[in-house]
Amino acid sequence: MSNYLQSHLQELWNTTLQNISASGHFDPAVFNTWIKDSTLFDISDEFAVIQVPYKVNKQIMMDSIEFIQQQLSAVLEQPISCQILLKNEIEGIQTSGVVKQRNDTLLDDKIKMEYTFDNFIVGKNNREAQAAALSCCYYPGKFNNPLFIFGNSGLGKTHLLHAIGNYVKHNKPEEKVLYIYSEDFVTLLIEAMKNKTVEEVKDRISEVDYLLIDDIQRLTQSTSQEIFFNLYNRLVSNNKQIVITSDIHPRELKGIENRLISRFSSGLSVSIGSPEFETSKAILHKKMEGREESIRIDDDVLDFIATKFSSDVRKLEGALNELFFKAILYNPARIDLTFASEIFKEDPLIKKDEEITVKKIKKCVCDFYGLTKQQIESKSRTANIANARHIAIYLCRKHLEMPFAKIGAEFGNRDHSTVMSSYDKMLKMLKEKETFRQALKKIEQQLGVHK
Repeated sequence: MSNYLQSHLQELWNTTLQNISASGHFDPAVFNTWIKDSTLFDISDEFAVIQVPYKVNKQIMMDSIEFIQQQLSAVLEQPISCQILLKNEIEGIQTSGVVKQRNDTLLDDKIKMEYTFDNFIVGKNNREAQAAALSCCYYPGKFNNPLFIFGNSGLGKTHLLHAIGNYVKHNKPEEKVLYIYSEDFVTLLIEAMKNKTVEEVKDRISEVDYLLIDDIQRLTQSTSQEIFFNLYNRLVSNNKQIVITSDIHPRELKGIENRLISRFSSGLSVSIGSPEFETSKAILHKKMEGREESIRIDDDVLDFIATKFSSDVRKLEGALNELFFKAILYNPARIDLTFASEIFKEDPLIKKDEEITVKKIKKCVCDFYGLTKQQIESKSRTANIANARHIAIYLCRKHLEMPFAKIGAEFGNRDHSTVMSSYDKMLKMLKEKETFRQALKKIEQQLGVHK
């Protein structure tokens, strides 16, 4: 099959039909009855297939085939030969040439060279996922098979899939790697079922050493799941590495058969969370490479963006790009916090009431550390969660002057003595460690209370 999109084929044929009509070669009644309903099915190299609904259409057009070829050649600006076929005739030849080329397109190398491990910014939110992805490159099919990476959109799951693909292509050129989006996988299998080429497709996929499937939650077509189940078993039994991404944990997948969920869960499942403040800022610095000389930007502006747009990497990049675009447009001497605040003042992530509340304190602390509200209210004693909780409690006491008992009720119904102990720990850490003083300063800046 050609690289022409269906919409492009239709556009080319509409132009050709207009030229044929305007030429007067056919009587208007003949054109409207027998020519107008034709469609351009495909173009491959110097050969075009035109589809018509009935035999009489085909006969009339075949009588003027040379003229039709001339008109289409003029639109394409290259010589073209045409074949006029009925729908059932096209279906008959699809299993040979057209279907094979369609399969080739869906199974083409779609690894994006710009996504590598070198430019993947590692932080607390994604360190496990990055390490697991690298492990698959070093020890394919041995320990983490399948590797299941899950998390919200825009956090780097697809980046890691392409990074694996690029690593394999660079370091193991003899091995085959296939990256495919789950909806393309479904399309591939549906076409294969229609054209009785399922076994051929399965054989081709079974030859790969790394199968990388993006957004598995979209693989909800039941027959496709049956074929994928058989493929999965074949690949795993041959120690081929499978890496899967999803927006949710495998146990939470809906519309996916239990036997597939069981197999997804049998490997290693790792999550990617929202980037915490330091990771967000590192991502911004990475995205600024090569622009430093042309645009001057204050460091506190990066702090501002890293805090406000840290829910996902795409929002970070989008905010930075918007800021650079507006800087080029309005040409300030430098991008400072005043300029940035003005640019983003209407953004729903920025607009807020002046009053400080417990909810706002929790949100600022969670955004800074890349945590969720549930984590900060939980009983977890993991260092990063506990430290974030200490700071949030300290801020509630300092700026809202809340009683310890009331603060405890806001943080998972902790008793007042536990909250008091947390507050005291924070006081001690602020005296002893510069890192906590800096973290507190940045969070208070976002709350608008730092002097």
